[in-house]
Amino acid sequence: MSMLLAFLLNVRTYGCVLGDFNAIRSNDERKSNRSSAPSSVEFVDFNSFIDDNSLVDLPLCGRKFTWCKGDGLSMSRIDRFLLTEEWFLSLSNCLQAALPRTLSDHCPISLYIDSHNWGPRPIRLFKCWSEVPGYYDFVREKWKSFNVSGWSGFVLKEKLKQIKLALRDWHLNHTANIATKIQGTKLRMEELDLLAENRELDAMEEAEIRSLSVNLISFSKLQASMQWQKSRVNWLREGDANSKYFHGIMSSRRRHNSIVSLSVDGNTIDSVADVRKVVYDHFSNHFRKVSRGSVDIGGLNFKAISEMDREGLIKPFLLEEIKAAVWDCDSFKSPGPDGKVFSPKV
Repeated sequence: MSMLLAFLLNVRTYGCVLGDFNAIRSNDERKSNRSSAPSSVEFVDFNSFIDDNSLVDLPLCGRKFTWCKGDGLSMSRIDRFLLTEEWFLSLSNCLQAALPRTLSDHCPISLYIDSHNWGPRPIRLFKCWSEVPGYYDFVREKWKSFNVSGWSGFVLKEKLKQIKLALRDWHLNHTANIATKIQGTKLRMEELDLLAENRELDAMEEAEIRSLSVNLISFSKLQASMQWQKSRVNWLREGDANSKYFHGIMSSRRRHNSIVSLSVDGNTIDSVADVRKVVYDHFSNHFRKVSRGSVDIGGLNFKAISEMDREGLIKPFLLEEIKAAVWDCDSFKSPGPDGKVFSPKV
């Protein structure tokens, strides 16, 4: 263990340690025919080692355990990959999978990058966009320009779809590729700083370096705000945003929510087309109409509500009630499945 600690101390960027650690992290990682559960003391040291060195333990795909006793009565997950934070943040689509066991009592484990094309990513709207000059005017003008006829619910739905498409183009021109813009701004500032060391800057160059400084601050705030919102960590104020920390939370959430493979009737499904079909069929079956015979409920005494309560259930919503409910929405949450966040100012 001392040699491993020395290695980790020397690793400053991308690093990975792997193998049979002969240790588990929780009771769930061991199955045994013994009546007593393993003591937590067995994995406290291993968890402390991982936490103290800021290592990332990826979830295991394919199997629950990596070691199996010959009689099949004892199993545990003692083999794994542990990544440094730098590796985890840069290659957030890494996966750890257990392969079929052969002559050994250990399963081979594989670390690979999920390169499957799951289709185009849906656009997400972010709170920080409202800080870009001209955002509110753009949204208002576009909203008023949409001509949609029909009942109110249909009009609202169609306008939201159209404003989402309009904001996608706006995003490409204003807030896309923030990291690239930050890097380009830094490089240009470095060029001007080197020029200033050898000669006096002219008026245009002085104005440019001031503009670059303002842009760098603006881009950095946008980047931190987007990562903060994606992470959904709202017990810290946005002004306290630590980009590396929030990017780590965001990557963890993305990995937790991703579906890499599915187990259907004992078979592992991992191709994009098959996974989509299984998910579609699963939810289609839930919403399919099932023919059932009528149920006779005669003779049952149901509790009745008062006339006032009955009227309250069927009366139309007041505009004030709708506005109060909508304005109560949290505009600081991560974008939902439809990609939209609420902005009452618009």
